[in-house]
Amino acid sequence: MSLKQLASGCAIFGLIMATATSVFSQSAQFEIKDIRQQLVNAPTYGGAGELGGRPSTLWRQWLKIEVQFDSKPEWADDVQVKYYVLLTDQGNSKYFSGEITHMNVARGQHYSAMFMQPNSVKRYSNGQYAVVTARVFYNGAVVSTRTEAQGKSVPASWWEKYTPIMGCLLPPQETPWAPVASERFEAVKPNLRQ
Repeated sequence: MSLKQLASGCAIFGLIMATATSVFSQSAQFEIKDIRQQLVNAPTYGGAGELGGRPSTLWRQWLKIEVQFDSKPEWADDVQVKYYVLLTDQGNSKYFSGEITHMNVARGQHYSAMFMQPNSVKRYSNGQYAVVTARVFYNGAVVSTRTEAQGKSVPASWWEKYTPIMGCLLPPQETPWAPVASERFEAVKPNLRQ
């Protein structure tokens, strides 16, 4: 092996190690602590009666999936949380996917959530989930993953064998919780279209 080949090999090895160290240090910056799912009633607001009564969908329960995560950077933008949800009803499984990008995330404990509208809950599961996985992405890399599977063993990337139903998981800002979402959940990066 020539000196030039050895130097080239060392440079490539150094680049690989620097990339691995960067990804490892980013993953140490965020950690999903908990995933909770529950059926919840929509909040009521004083002026709802002026619209002709409360819509029937608001009387029924929404599925709320909440992710608690910690962050160590002083500030972080473009912190993306992706949700993978498998619902079952009488042996019939349906997979739902959704994502939300947070901005101005300060160091500390945070909450992110997605909701499923009552008619979707009723149609696909009556609120019982089989598997929920949340993944936090930062600077384009997966930095934390957690799966809740109600005591079942599931493969690491279980969602890859399903075709997702999109649009059923909604961020709090697109639900009846919109007026109070900022009190509990991290700020959402707006979808700026030109």
